[in-house]
Amino acid sequence: MLRIPTTSSARRTRDRILDAALELFNERGTSAVTTNHVAAQAGISPGNLYYWFSDKDEIIRELYESFAGAYEEMWSGDEADFMDVTPAEILRRLAAGAALSDRYAFLNRELLGLLHGDPVLAAGYRTVRARRTATFIALAQRWRSAGVIRPLDDQGIADLIQALWVIAETWLAVGELSGASAESADGERLLRVVLEPYLLPGLCEDCSHDREDPAWTRAGPQLPPVAETASRGQSSAV
Repeated sequence: MLRIPTTSSARRTRDRILDAALELFNERGTSAVTTNHVAAQAGISPGNLYYWFSDKDEIIRELYESFAGAYEEMWSGDEADFMDVTPAEILRRLAAGAALSDRYAFLNRELLGLLHGDPVLAAGYRTVRARRTATFIALAQRWRSAGVIRPLDDQGIADLIQALWVIAETWLAVGELSGASAESADGERLLRVVLEPYLLPGLCEDCSHDREDPAWTRAGPQLPPVAETASRGQSSAV
């Protein structure tokens, strides 16, 4: 069972373990790193590490929680406000998500194998995925009602969200296997090339953005109030 630090010194020690593990996992992969390696990198004894984490799996789970928490924070806020974001804002957040994946590179490379090997990690992953997928589907259905995206049926929307999710989770690993240096801009570009063709022309001019202007500051279309969209029968509960 994970211990919760109660002092600033204890918190720093625990954070040092996680930072050391993240650095080593990103450099070498999880299979090549032991808890002794992590302890040495963190500058503590193995016994001190085991006080905080019972094994390497617990460290991996905690790093995944940190990654998922940072991703959730990126998409956090009042759900009604989230339903009013423009396609350009969604693409900005997807780009930030690609940069986050780059920071936690070992997860992008190894996530599927880690999930198959750790039922506890898999359960937490499914919870996060179900919540975020439901939110994205509801947003896409709202865009459909507002005429922001092409008139996909519900299955088409679900497939589009699935495609974006798969790219977000695998772009770095696939890019590295090609022999080239994978950058967060590569993940952003792949996400854009999937999403932008579904946005109706003229409604989100900044989605096909000028590469010299990464701010993409022009506003997208104004969406109707949430209640109005719901009355059309197109939005779904999250």
